[in-house]
Amino acid sequence: MRKLCFLTLILIGAFVSVNAQTSPLNDYLGKYVFAEGSPVAEVTITIEDSSLVINSAMGSIMLEKKGVDSFYLATYDALIIFNRADGKTVASISIFVQGTELMGKKESGPVAIKEDEFYASLWAKQNH
Repeated sequence: MRKLCFLTLILIGAFVSVNAQTSPLNDYLGKYVFAEGSPVAEVTITIEDSSLVINSAMGSIMLEKKGVDSFYLATYDALIIFNRADGKTVASISIFVQGTELMGKKESGPVAIKEDEFYASLWAKQNH
């Protein structure tokens, strides 16, 4: 039974690792912090069912892709644009809602763990 659970865990880990590395949406993942006094303090961008989801104190809403680095937030009739610093990495987010632009700086991105580190930490947890 332990071997079956261990094998299942390894397969799930490998599947998640492969999907995490290949998704073009991974560039957008992370936490974005807005200026003090902004209506929204921070948002977190995650992936759910192959779509981006914006999470904040107001709730979680799925984003609709409109173009390269641009999405639509239907609930608030808002346009969301991800800004790239060097043409490669996403550095900030702009949310255009009700004639106002909210600008958030990317604080952190998704955390990736190497396959060897994953197995080593899993092995350590099971044997201690």
